[in-house]
Amino acid sequence: MKKQIILIVSLLISGINYAQVGIRTSNPQTALHVDGAKDNAATGIPTTAQQLNDAVVTSTGNFGLGTITPTEKLDIASGNARIRDINTNVGIGGTDRVVVADATGVLKTINFNAYGLFHARLAAAQSLAVSTVTTLLFSSPLSTSPYYTYNTSTGTLTFNQPGNYIVTLQSSFTDCAATTQLVLGIRPIPDASYLGRGSHYTAIATSGTIGELMSYTTLIVAPTAGYQVRFTAASNATSTVLATETGGTGSGNVTNVTIQKI
Repeated sequence: MKKQIILIVSLLISGINYAQVGIRTSNPQTALHVDGAKDNAATGIPTTAQQLNDAVVTSTGNFGLGTITPTEKLDIASGNARIRDINTNVGIGGTDRVVVADATGVLKTINFNAYGLFHARLAAAQSLAVSTVTTLLFSSPLSTSPYYTYNTSTGTLTFNQPGNYIVTLQSSFTDCAATTQLVLGIRPIPDASYLGRGSHYTAIATSGTIGELMSYTTLIVAPTAGYQVRFTAASNATSTVLATETGGTGSGNVTNVTIQKI
C-alpha cells in the first residue's frame, strides 16, 4: 500500500510540474493560456484568427497578446498599446532617447540628437581652375550616422536611406580678383545639372589666408538608398578654396558641409 501511495503522489507532482493551465480553453498551448473569446478548437494549434483574442505566458516568461508564440518579453501581435497618464512623467530634452519600432515591430531607442547629422571639414586648400567644376574633398566626418557613407578620396557622399535632407555648404574663397563669380553646388552622380547651386560675386580682390565667405543651404531629396552626390566649387577666374582661415582674431576651419535628415 505504501508503494502505491508514493507512486500516486509522484505522478501527481509530475503532472503539476509539467501542466499547462488553460482559462476558457481545454487545449492550452503554453504554461498559461487564456482564450478570451473561447473560440479555440479542443485539439490542435489555434488559427491565427483565433489567437487574436488570446493571452499567453510561456515557460520562458514571454507574454503574448494575440499570439501564442511570443518572441519578446511582451509581444503584441496586432493593435495599439496605451499608457494612461504618461504625460505625468515628462522626458528631458537632449538626454532622453526616442522610442522607435524596427521593421519587425520590436521597440528600440535611438538618440535623434546626433543620429541624422553629418558634418565634415575640408581636408586641405584646393585650387580652382577657370570655369571648372571641382569636387571638394572633405576629411573623415566629425559627425555621421548610418544614413551616410562618405568617400574621402573621391568626395562622394552616399545616402543610405531615401528621404529629405537639409544641406548647408560653407566655403571661403581667396586668391581671386574683384567681381569674380564664386559658385558652391551639389551635383548628382552620374554627373548632371546641379541639384542645388549658390552664386556670389566678390566685392573686392582677396588673397592670403582670409577669403570671401560664402554659405548656401538647400533641400536634397534622396529618392532611393544608394543615391550619390558630390559637393563642388567653381569660379570664372582662378581662385583657391581655403580649408582654414588664419588672421589676427584667430585660426580655424572655414570650409565645411553639414547635413541633417528631416
